[in-house]
This record gives sequence, structure tokens and C-alpha cells, in this order.
Amino acid sequence: MQDMIIDSKNVRIDNLLKMKNLKKINRIGKKAQLKIQQMSFMLIAVFILFALVGLFYLSYKTLNLQKQVIDLRKEKTQDLVVKIASNPELIYESRGNSIDADKLMLLRGKDEYKKFWGIKGIIVEKIYPASPNVECKLSNYPECSTIKLFTTSNSAPIYSFVSLCRKESQNGRVYDKCELAKIMLEIDNEVSYNN
Repeated sequence: MQDMIIDSKNVRIDNLLKMKNLKKINRIGKKAQLKIQQMSFMLIAVFILFALVGLFYLSYKTLNLQKQVIDLRKEKTQDLVVKIASNPELIYESRGNSIDADKLMLLRGKDEYKKFWGIKGIIVEKIYPASPNVECKLSNYPECSTIKLFTTSNSAPIYSFVSLCRKESQNGRVYDKCELAKIMLEIDNEVSYNN
């Protein structure tokens, strides 16, 4: 009987030890579970942080790409102005950066050149010496200030400065008369920017 009592005491002690171990294991399990949850929240936070950094990087690159597109369009259109101003159909007696006003007047109404140059219109406006703001027609040429080709607009965003030249005669003597002018281009997909 004593053996039984000792066995039952041993069983109780074993049970008590198991209970203590279970509580320890339970506490350790809870701590481990808490650490796993903390780790998963940290991983989620790090993932979200990297996602935000990636979004900011992509938006910066997109904005930078848009600026590059605008800069390339500006450069292309400025080159187009120079190309048109130095075109043999417009140039005045092989002088650089000068346009023949008489040739411009002859090109009015010839839409073939609109397709050739890939533009909507050309506007050439005399700047100096100042003259009344009147559109040039065959009836009032050269006493006018603006020659328009292929357009009805009064201005365009893309421009450059040129000499507007023509032959004049005074007292039986023929000479070259050149005036400062601004050549403006209208293109199909205009880019608005400040020069």
C-alpha cells in the first residue's frame, strides 16, 4: 500500500511537473507566437516601405521622362524654324538667316508646301522698322506687317528672328531692303513653353 501511495504521490508529482512544464511550454509558445506575429508585421511594414519608395521612384522617373519629351519637342521645333528659314524656297539671295518677302507672297495659297514642311502654318511679322499691323495681301504689299502662309492665326508659340528682305527701287536705283522680322510656326501637336 505504501508503494501505491508513493506511486500516487509520484504520479501527482509527475502531473504537477507536467503541468508546470506545460505552463512553461505554453508561455514559451505564446512568446514564440508573439515573436512570429511581430516578425510578420515587420516584414509587411518593410514591404510597404519598399513599395512606397518604388512608387516615388517611378513617379519621379515618369515626371523626368515627360520633361525630356517636352525638351526634345522644343529642340525639334526650334530646328524646324531654322530649317524652314534657310529653305531655298524662302531664302533671300543665298544670305544666311534672311527670308525673301517676295517669295513668301508668291507661296501664299500653295498648300503643297504645308505638307512638305509638316506644319500648320507660317507667320512672318515685321518688327523693325515699325509699321501698321496689317496683313499682307497682293493689293497692299509691301505696305503691311504680317505675311501668313497656310494659316489665319496671328501668332504661334515657336519662333525665331530673321531678316525679311526684298528688292526696292528709288530714283531708278535698285537696292536690297531688309527689315527685322519674327518667323513663327504653327505645328500640329503644339507644345506650350516659354522661350
